[in-house]
Amino acid sequence: NPILSGAFQVMIASSSLSPQPLRRLPADLQPLIEALNTKGFNVLIALPPTRGSYGLFQSESKTLWISPITFPLGIARQTFLHEAVHAIQRCPSGRLTPVGWQVSLPPVVEREISAILLKNYHHKNRALEQEAFFLQGQENAPSILINALNQRCN
Repeated sequence: NPILSGAFQVMIASSSLSPQPLRRLPADLQPLIEALNTKGFNVLIALPPTRGSYGLFQSESKTLWISPITFPLGIARQTFLHEAVHAIQRCPSGRLTPVGWQVSLPPVVEREISAILLKNYHHKNRALEQEAFFLQGQENAPSILINALNQRCN
């Protein structure tokens, strides 16, 4: 539908791509943001330095970027949770390693994630990305991530 896509494009274009305050993220994510900050991570709602990405975790600088475009797309929560998983995976060694969550997904969701992983990620990152994609969809992800952050990150 060209009219719908045109309206969607206008909505996206009119949304600000400039940095946003962290309070734009849902209230139930604020304790996780605070916990990440306490452990030395920096959370930004700003365009990631990698063009075309919705979110990014940069291990060296311990920075999580959530693109402002994720808000009109309705994926800001999932994007933040996904990048928060990668931040936790960085602990304790400074290298991203799987946390070890038992990831159990319906077959249709598993196939979709597998397709995304095959298309967009290096095979050695598969376990890391599986955990991130799995946790981003969990209702209780903030508490799971805060617990893991406290256990893994000093």
